[in-house]
Amino acid sequence: MYEDNATLKYLNRKPLRQKPTAHISYHEGLQLIRRFLHYASYHTVEDIQAFTSQWVPSPHWVRAEEVQIPQKTIDGAAEVIIAQLGHKGVDKVGGSKWWQWRRDGSSLRAEWIEMRADHERRKRTKEACKRVMLYVHGGAYYFGSVDEHRYQIQRHARKLGARVLAR
Repeated sequence: MYEDNATLKYLNRKPLRQKPTAHISYHEGLQLIRRFLHYASYHTVEDIQAFTSQWVPSPHWVRAEEVQIPQKTIDGAAEVIIAQLGHKGVDKVGGSKWWQWRRDGSSLRAEWIEMRADHERRKRTKEACKRVMLYVHGGAYYFGSVDEHRYQIQRHARKLGARVLAR
């Protein structure tokens, strides 16, 4: 009976006065995905990222510092991963080169995100940071970016009392 009342309440609700809503039908959701995939098939990954990106500013109590990862560090990390995976593991992920590829002249950028108060305290006491989190967002760099995940990353930094390196 409770489920029936809830269903009736939903079906008989008053109009939302043109307020945005997240309620879409299965068909509408499927059409949205199909249209997006069609659009994506004619555009580069960078275009898609720009299309889906929603920049989230950092509030004044959060410190965000953009950094560029040096090529030497990237190469060293690749060597460690290849050594850890071994030949069979490298073959399973499709070889050792595709995931290291970068467009000529492009760089690998990341952001250090932490609470400004934590940063100021560490600077004042000259104490090393005891907690660091590596945050790699999902979406295979096709959907979204650190810009969209910044709020979530800030929450992780605050709750952990940590610096977060986000890419």
